[in-house]
Amino acid sequence: MENITANLHLCKHCNETGTCTTGSEGNSCVACIKYHDLKINKIYKGLACGTCGGLGMSEPLTERLNKRTKPLLAIGMVFTLLGCTFVLGLMDSVHFSTFLAFSGTLIGSITTFYFSNASKNT
Repeated sequence: MENITANLHLCKHCNETGTCTTGSEGNSCVACIKYHDLKINKIYKGLACGTCGGLGMSEPLTERLNKRTKPLLAIGMVFTLLGCTFVLGLMDSVHFSTFLAFSGTLIGSITTFYFSNASKNT
C-alpha cells in the first residue's frame, strides 16, 4: 500500500517515559485515570500515559485523521455500493443494470487505486 511514516513527537505529559507521574506525589493524574476507565476516587501509580498510550512519543491527532480518512472513506463507499446493488437486485428494480454499471466502475476504480503500485498514487 502506501509508504506511511509516522511523525512522532516526544510526550511532555509523561516526560518521555510512557508512565504517568504527573499527579500528586508521583501518582497518575486524573486524565490518565479517566483514559483507562478506572475509578477516580482511588490513587493509582504507574499507569500508562493516556496521552501517548505508554509509548513515550505521540502522534498529533490531525496527522492520524489525515492518514485514516481516505481509506475509511473508500471502504465505506465500497460497502455502501455493494449493499445498494444487492438491495436493487433483490427488488428487481428497472434501474438495476444502470446502477450496476455505475457501482461496478466506481468499485473497480477504488480497488485499482489501492492495489496498484503505491509510487504511482502519490
